Amino acid sequence: MLTVSDKNIEILGLKNQSLLYHLVKVSELNKRWSQEKFLEIEIKKSFIRGELRYSKEGSDIANNIGQIIKKNQILNGYNFFTNIYPMIHLSNDLSERSNLHFDQHDDNDLFTCWFSITNNYYNPISILKFSNKKFKKILSKIPFPNYFLKQINPKIGFINLWDGHNLHKGNLNSSENISCAYQIKFSKKKYIFDYSNKIESNINPKTTLDSNDYLKSFQQLNELVISIDQINFKDTDYNSVFDLVKKNLSRQFNKKNEKISFSLSVLAQRLMTHGKKFNVKNYDQKVLLLDICSILLGSENLISLDRLCKRLIYNNIMNLDILYKSDFLNCVPKNSYEWIEILKNNKYE
Repeated sequence: MLTVSDKNIEILGLKNQSLLYHLVKVSELNKRWSQEKFLEIEIKKSFIRGELRYSKEGSDIANNIGQIIKKNQILNGYNFFTNIYPMIHLSNDLSERSNLHFDQHDDNDLFTCWFSITNNYYNPISILKFSNKKFKKILSKIPFPNYFLKQINPKIGFINLWDGHNLHKGNLNSSENISCAYQIKFSKKKYIFDYSNKIESNINPKTTLDSNDYLKSFQQLNELVISIDQINFKDTDYNSVFDLVKKNLSRQFNKKNEKISFSLSVLAQRLMTHGKKFNVKNYDQKVLLLDICSILLGSENLISLDRLCKRLIYNNIMNLDILYKSDFLNCVPKNSYEWIEILKNNKYE
């Protein structure tokens, strides 16, 4: 693992922290986690994550880290980097504690870049001190004691980098404060589940909002999630599902919305992972609807496409015509490298 400290990243991190705290206030996100309010909390987290990702503050820190990596030749040959992927851990947030896992699942070599925008008073990440590419799946099942784990530097201004095969895990936030960190992927080829930029280029912010606009954005996301939840369908009636989703979205949106597209996708991911454990009613149906909405509003997090493909194939739907016919905002990037690769991986037409 590599660690780099940079004063400018510390300054930019504090600017991102200020925006984080403002968004926490706008959404009225409690700093302490509650299992009973899991879904409400995840909607608020997803809103904040989307706003941070597409903000000027988020773009500035991503671009500066890209420049540091390139200028200092830290990762030679890793020619692409993704936008920031924010992660939020509340105090005693059981939903964010994870087991050992790795980030690289294909032949596209990558490094994960992890850096905090809050000064943390606990160790947010543990990394296994040794790695083995061949046996990483077996090693991920072993409950290693702390002696074999290395703690990363959790302070603002420190950039932590580890190989995509390195096993690591998120730890329980035992402090009384909200913790927030960003993740960026550096890869040799384009990363297919998130749009990549060449290392010499810049990520452009998608939004510059004032305080009132943030509240409107949060209300819009809330209203959409509520309306999605009111859609009823039979699991096998996918033509009806897509038609109902399209009609619902067309009443609320007349143009692409990258932030809400991303927020819906990460919300779907969280429900897929924890919905059953924390007793979210009809969580599987919610995941499907959220993923469809995410794709039709912007396709900003293409893991939604991967999940949708697997769902449709399981139900013997062997092409995406049903999705393409619903693309009323022209948000489906079906000719993009990422889209084509995901379909190819799923053996899709």
